[in-house]
Amino acid sequence: MISGLNGILKKLEVGFVHLETAGVTYEVTVSFKTYLELKTISPSSEVRLHIFHAMNERGQRLFGFLTEQDKEFFKVIKGLQGIGELTALKILSFFSAEDLYRIVQSGEAKELEKIPKVKGKTSEKIFFEVKQNLKKLELFLSGTPTKGIPISSDSPSTDPKEAAFFRRKEIAILGLVQLGFDEKSAIKEVEKILKETPEIDPGELIREILQRL
Repeated sequence: MISGLNGILKKLEVGFVHLETAGVTYEVTVSFKTYLELKTISPSSEVRLHIFHAMNERGQRLFGFLTEQDKEFFKVIKGLQGIGELTALKILSFFSAEDLYRIVQSGEAKELEKIPKVKGKTSEKIFFEVKQNLKKLELFLSGTPTKGIPISSDSPSTDPKEAAFFRRKEIAILGLVQLGFDEKSAIKEVEKILKETPEIDPGELIREILQRL
């Protein structure tokens, strides 16, 4: 089992990285949050990733995280009934453990729909499973520092309005990438709409872009 990798960052794309270590290049699946964090690192820099090594009848897959905390949070979420590794990674891309705990306590399941392609029954399923296993999340939080690395190097401000703006921008960009846009085009289109309507919801923003095509 691989639990960690130190190596040279050879390639970085939304959803995965190529990490070369000891002459072998590994493809590692990463969350959008980790992708944004890795974008701040110079190409060909040495990186350490904490690895969750998934093995099943379909094959093997490596999931990489910059902190042990994120890896453990991923393990907590993917361990819930009906929530697989890729769904857990999506959740990790947009919500911290503290965010998820707050959402479940508030009863606002629709907040989970901020995640691209997580709507209706899917968001309700995630909400239900987390609520049913709230003790696991509480135990995780009891041994977790308050906050890790900020989600984006583009949003260093602690101002809530600025942070919300950058979060909406990141969600919209990821949504477009998952719909088949390349990253540069997605950023360009999102920024164009945000200049016109800075408060627009990510879902509405994506719909507006698709209608203009």
